[in-house]
Amino acid sequence: MLVDLTMRTLNYIFSVISIVLGVALILFMLTQTVSWNIGVAIGIVLVLNGLIRLWFAQDDR
Repeated sequence: MLVDLTMRTLNYIFSVISIVLGVALILFMLTQTVSWNIGVAIGIVLVLNGLIRLWFAQDDR
């Protein structure tokens, strides 16, 4: 029971961190260049990873 609660909390924390870092990376890369590059792609993957983690964290109950 306690392990499930701890894992769910960690999942929420990591998903929010992933989303925030992804958005920050995308914004930073877009201010540096006009074209899309690998940094923007990594930022998009981080945001998607965070959203998917949040989606599955809702199903853990």
